[in-house]
Amino acid sequence: MRLGIVLPLSLCVVLLPLASSADMLPIKKLRAGLPPYAVAEKIARHNDQIVASRPVDEPLRLPGTPHMIWLADCDARVQPTLFYPDPVDTIYTVRNPGNQLALSAGAIDYGVNALLAPVLLITGNTNSDSLRLFAKGYSHLGPDLRHDLDGLRIPLGENIVAGGVGAQTEPMLVERNVDFQVATALKRYEQRIESGRLVVIGAVIDLNNQYGRGLNRLIIININGETEPERLRAMHHLVRLDKRLLGLVGRKPWEEANQEAKPPITPNRPMHKKPTKKGSTRKK
Repeated sequence: MRLGIVLPLSLCVVLLPLASSADMLPIKKLRAGLPPYAVAEKIARHNDQIVASRPVDEPLRLPGTPHMIWLADCDARVQPTLFYPDPVDTIYTVRNPGNQLALSAGAIDYGVNALLAPVLLITGNTNSDSLRLFAKGYSHLGPDLRHDLDGLRIPLGENIVAGGVGAQTEPMLVERNVDFQVATALKRYEQRIESGRLVVIGAVIDLNNQYGRGLNRLIIININGETEPERLRAMHHLVRLDKRLLGLVGRKPWEEANQEAKPPITPNRPMHKKPTKKGSTRKK
């Protein structure tokens, strides 16, 4: 009888430390970033401050014509306060991965045809997570996100997929995508553009100073399809820019920069062709 009692007790003594040590193992973090309760507190407190700071006699803002429609990537680092003093009630914002017009055509149509905004600003950005994700390959992602990223195959091409995005090539890809989205807008809103009621501006927001003009610099590279820097600076849309700001307009000649930075891996013209021109077989 005593043996029957002692055995279960001895098992408990042996297993108890194991159970307690299991409880001491670190629990894996289920989420990244700020805890939800902290985010909820920030939302409530900041809104309360906004409401309290509003003057009692301030008139109610009525919806009007926004200054612009802004089509941008959904990168949280890119905000309208980077380039506009008061975005409230002045910027109609549309965002999606890769700042693609086709993904948000209905929303942009509303801004152009119903709200009658005079400017459609399309921005890409350097250090882009969307372009990096596209280049690395995204077959492992969910179907909805794959569908959205598939739209970048037309402006960027198939060759960069799985090839990665280097520091030198990324700005060229950003510019190529912006140019494609501007061209798409020119076709879609042709009548309003030709009548002068809409101007389409393409720009790059340089988050990591790849252009060497300062962090977060907005660089205009395309206006209504014009991409040549000198002709851009001469356009009447930029007449109020002083000489210094005009000097910041226009893309960088990345092809020349790449040639100076490093020799090409595969020459466009094979080096063995030059000797054959002076060979004896050609004289015959």
